[in-house]
Amino acid sequence: MCATSIRLKRLALLLLFSASTGSAVSAQAPPGTERSLETTLLPGMTVWITDSSGREEKTRIVGVSGDVVTTTADGGTRRLRKSDVMRVRVRHSDPVINGALIGAGAAVASGLFLCTRTEPWENCRDDVGPMLRIGAVGAGVGIGIDALIRGRRTIYEGARGSTRLHLVPIVTLQAGGLLVSLSF
Repeated sequence: MCATSIRLKRLALLLLFSASTGSAVSAQAPPGTERSLETTLLPGMTVWITDSSGREEKTRIVGVSGDVVTTTADGGTRRLRKSDVMRVRVRHSDPVINGALIGAGAAVASGLFLCTRTEPWENCRDDVGPMLRIGAVGAGVGIGIDALIRGRRTIYEGARGSTRLHLVPIVTLQAGGLLVSLSF
């Protein structure tokens, strides 16, 4: 056996044993980053709540007290335990300023492109009025498109179960390996 293959085998064994010492890893949120439902949910808010069964429902918050979240939807009142609330999302609108800027930029750029194809550059450069008008139209179209874009943003995520990664080195005279298992 050459010295290089012996070194590689030793390095592989060292890596396997190092990996096996920290065999269980638990995925958890850092302390202090969790938000409580009392501070997140305010009476009168319209939210989408996903319960422990995975069902998402659009509801209006009536109140949060103790271990119970009270909501109303379609004329009926529903009480959920905090432990049953997996996720809470609210409507999130896209800011319209970026749509206005993109629309104005695209309109002015296309207006300049078309102008340079039909007129000398000096005419396009000196005649600012039509470019400002077409920029305003483009900004209006961009604002209209951005106003239509609506999404949902998660404001609360319930506690999840832990995730574990388990690594076990397998070393024999003929071969070596690593047994990896991931559990949720």
